[in-house]
Amino acid sequence: MMLSDRAQVWWIVPPGQRMRHAITESPGARPGGDRVSALCAAEVKIPYETWPASREPRSRAITDRCPECEQRVDERLELDADLVVRVWDS
Repeated sequence: MMLSDRAQVWWIVPPGQRMRHAITESPGARPGGDRVSALCAAEVKIPYETWPASREPRSRAITDRCPECEQRVDERLELDADLVVRVWDS
């Protein structure tokens, strides 16, 4: 099975926030600032691209995760051991 055929979850840091939320839409498929629903049902914005691209994103240092999103990810992993969980820093 190709990786793109597998269910995926991304941990993102929405602009202006200090905590990661989990989403099921690929953040790279949407423009920065678009609103999407996190697994906790909160509406969050897709992060903006880091500029210049050679600079390390500030979000990389953020490790705190939304507890409700984390619980939802754990529940999904119990149902689907092939779920791909990624961290997105742009």
